[in-house]
Amino acid sequence: MSHIGLLINIISSFLASLYTLYLFRTVYEYRFQTRRKVIFILVFSLMNGLVSSLMQSAAYKPLILIILSSVMIWYFLKTPIIQGFFAFSLYAITTALGNAALPIFFNLLIPGIDVATMQNNLLLALAANIYVNLIVFIFFVLIKPIKQYIKLIMHEKLLIVLTAATFVVICASFAMYIYSKTLNMSIYLIIALISISYCVFILLMWFNSLRKVMRDEDLKQQNFYNESLRSTLFELRRFRHDWVNNLVVIDSMIKMNKYNELKGYLSELMTHCSSHCSTQIYDVKNAGLFGILSSKISLAEEKGVAVDLQVNGEIESIPDVKISELCEVVGIFMDNAIEEAGKGENVIGVSVKNGSNFIEMSISNSCSQPPDINSIYLDGYSTKGENRGMGLTIAKKILGKYKNILHITSYENNIFTQTIEIAKRKGL
Repeated sequence: MSHIGLLINIISSFLASLYTLYLFRTVYEYRFQTRRKVIFILVFSLMNGLVSSLMQSAAYKPLILIILSSVMIWYFLKTPIIQGFFAFSLYAITTALGNAALPIFFNLLIPGIDVATMQNNLLLALAANIYVNLIVFIFFVLIKPIKQYIKLIMHEKLLIVLTAATFVVICASFAMYIYSKTLNMSIYLIIALISISYCVFILLMWFNSLRKVMRDEDLKQQNFYNESLRSTLFELRRFRHDWVNNLVVIDSMIKMNKYNELKGYLSELMTHCSSHCSTQIYDVKNAGLFGILSSKISLAEEKGVAVDLQVNGEIESIPDVKISELCEVVGIFMDNAIEEAGKGENVIGVSVKNGSNFIEMSISNSCSQPPDINSIYLDGYSTKGENRGMGLTIAKKILGKYKNILHITSYENNIFTQTIEIAKRKGL
């Protein structure tokens, strides 16, 4: 086993660990602690590099590496082993495709060269390794935009047709290019003109589809705001109706000189107001956020759970975040907090702060038992029975899309807290 070969394998394994972490971040939307990532990278690089060097010519080396890597991903990153298996298998397949194309690429540069010659020449082996890793790098960089594109075309049938047609035209154009070498230049120019015209048509249809998707998204946002306003107006009407009834009762008691009953009734009203009502919610000027907070506070009241709401500063515009998605996350966190608080102290804390550089929201509740922080965001995980546990997974995926949002989950002194910090752009 050569020291240079071992070093090359360790470097390749180091890059593989980075690709794996990138895949978990972009596809599965995991967030790992820095210490855990460093330990994983070091162990993964050394173990895989050593095994690759010791089993250089073994036919079953890829299988051993996939099993070993899946176990290391599961053990050090605390992810489901099937996800670790998929992540490294994707890397292994991409590497295999790069290695398969390697002889073709090098034959274009050095005609007549074979694989054995490349392996025995240090500079060529290093160049081959760089080439394969470049192919893998390009593939992994494209994972996120491809994922977003697939999500987009699933909602737009025309884009599916255009994507398939584009693939067919590219293949046909390549075939015609090879065939046209035996034809005259005029035929080749006609083929090129048809291909270019089609590409222009594809671009025009693409932008038209994107405009339609953007219009649909704007309509969705407008509908969300309308629904939030309807919810807000309903809450205000309900508040007015309740207090009209209260005033009628107070007036009747005064007219009937029932002052002792009046004192007791007013005492009940003041107790109810102090435990369930907070005028601070009116500092939330954003219609969507006001709507979700008021509706969840009403839900908490119905379930006998008090809401300790603290708003520091007026909250109006929330930059660079879709308000519908933010409200979906807040709704999930508050639903979970209300349900858990109903088992114990019957109170949840909601804090909204408008800082100079960020907007912070915290939702906290007492816990009957300590949560497993590493598992609560896994799809389907729940301590409440079967067919539960989807909410936090959805919230995690939404928050993972935003680079300006920091999501912190903590558990201290029997209090479970979800905190969202939204960074503001400079100048806002």
